[in-house]
Amino acid sequence: MPALEVWALVQSVPEPGLALLNAGRRDVSFDQRMPLPVRWAMREARTAGPAPAHWQVHSLSDQHAHMRFDPAGQAPQVGDRVALGISHPCTTFDKWRWMALVEDDGRISGTIHTFF
Repeated sequence: MPALEVWALVQSVPEPGLALLNAGRRDVSFDQRMPLPVRWAMREARTAGPAPAHWQVHSLSDQHAHMRFDPAGQAPQVGDRVALGISHPCTTFDKWRWMALVEDDGRISGTIHTFF
């Protein structure tokens, strides 16, 4: 079970089966495994549901996550939000000075400051 979620936007779907998210090596840790897409909110949705099981981040560049998906299944669209589950949060904490606390309903309830 992921210890932390980092939300990313779908910036591009350049080809069937590939989506580029706006979170990369500078934003999320990947020392134990690649981030796992755990929740998904369509562009206009206020709430998120589970991400399809076939979605997988297969690589990270400096600024982007490269997420593969089955083009015959549910496909992300530009502007959708994807929560990436991070298995080892310590190396994500050192990338941010502060983080938003997000409730289950999507409401931001506060912030924490990181001193890592």
